[in-house]
Order: sequence, then C-alpha cells, then structure tokens
Amino acid sequence: MVSVTILDNKYQVRNEWKDNTIRQMGKAQEYISNMPEWLKNYLYTDEEAPVSDQKLLTFYVDWIELFSDIPREYLESEIEVTETNDISLLELFGLVSKFLGEPNEDEIGSDKVINFKGEEYHLIESVFTAGGVEKMLAGATYKHFSESQALATLFQKKQYRKWEYLSKMTAILFRSDKNEMYDEEAVKMRADMFKDLPVSEAYRGYFFLGKHIEVLQESMAISLMERKASLSEARAKKSLKTYTGKEKLTRLLKRVFSIGKD
Repeated sequence: MVSVTILDNKYQVRNEWKDNTIRQMGKAQEYISNMPEWLKNYLYTDEEAPVSDQKLLTFYVDWIELFSDIPREYLESEIEVTETNDISLLELFGLVSKFLGEPNEDEIGSDKVINFKGEEYHLIESVFTAGGVEKMLAGATYKHFSESQALATLFQKKQYRKWEYLSKMTAILFRSDKNEMYDEEAVKMRADMFKDLPVSEAYRGYFFLGKHIEVLQESMAISLMERKASLSEARAKKSLKTYTGKEKLTRLLKRVFSIGKD
C-alpha cells in the first residue's frame, strides 16, 4: 500500500498483491471480462491497431479507481503535477498495472500455511509410510480431490468467476483444524470468508500445492516404473522356476518309466 499526494491531499493505492482481497480482484476480473475488444487486443495481443489517447485515459481512470480511494473526479480532471511529491495519472496507472496479469511465485513465495485475520490455516496434511514415502494430502477424501481439481482447472482457464474458484479451492484444501472432515457447509462458510483473504495468501498456498503435486506425480511415476520392473522380474523368476520344475519332473519320469535293457 502506498500513499500518494494529489492537490495536497493524501490517498491510498493498493499496489501490492497483499493489499488486495479475492473479492476486490473479482471486481477487477469482472472489468476485464467486460472490456471492449479493442482494449483486450491492445493489452493482451501484439496487435498494433491505433488507439486514441482519450480511450486509453478513460481506461487508466477506470483501472486506478478499482485499486485506490482517489475520487474519480480527481482522476478525470484535477490531477496536475505542481510539486515534486505530486503524482501523475500515468504514474498512478504504473502502480496498479501489474493487476492486469497474475502474481508469480518469486513475488509472494509458497507455503503450506496461510494466515487470515490472525489465524493459521494448514494444507491438508500428508503422511509418511513406514518406508518413508510421502503420501500427499493423505487426509483428503475423494470429495476433497474431485472438487478442488475441478476448481483448479476452471481457475487455470481464467474463467469469469476465477477468483470465486480460488476462494472455494482454498477453503477445501486449507483448514484451521487438521482433524476436520469434509463438510460441504463448513467449506461454503469458509469460502465466503476467504473472499476477504489477501490474494498473496491464497496464491502462496496455490503455488505450494502446485509445486508439491508435481513432485508427487513424479514420485508416483517413478513408483509405478519400479513396481512394473518388480512385477516383470517376479514373472521372470516364476517362469524360470516353472520351467526348471518341469525339467526336473521330466527327468524323474524318464527314470521311473524307462524300460531297462538286459
């Protein structure tokens, strides 16, 4: 959060991911989803079609308004840089332009614990087998997995309700009581509460989960390969044993039933 001065008045601009909640980013996503085609092309493609300054300035005002408490009338007409500590419209837009994209792990990190209003919420715990193999999200039920996987897919596709998906996905996989069993009503209440979760916390958990699922998938692939090799070796030994047994039986039968010559 930064404080900016406009005409001797101070205002707040939410310029960091931690300053914005899932609910607030949902409003920004709604704006993106409804923006005109020319603006989408200008922002998200390499198209070089000319865009008027007036159109761009209107967009700057809209976007800054979403992330600050600066009155719109100031943004539209009153901003004038007269002192060294005054700030221009373009500088304001530069503070919040990052929110047209998404956070990355280098910015906010990853963790299996997220914090909300002084309380810690932990990712569903893993357990370790006697052999030391980690079973990721071992405390999760089929319901946990199926719902969170579906929501993750929708979230990655950047659908209109993506921030709502992130809120519910976090509510399913993170909980303050490690012994909590899956409960639809509890998840719904937590998802509603997590709409006010800072984006940085939600993404921190999301990045941690994604990274460890990749490790888990690699581990599973290696385990399957080792299991396949083990089964192949067992089948080979069984075949060899069967063949050797038949050979011995054949020799025995030959000795028993052979006709001796005088």
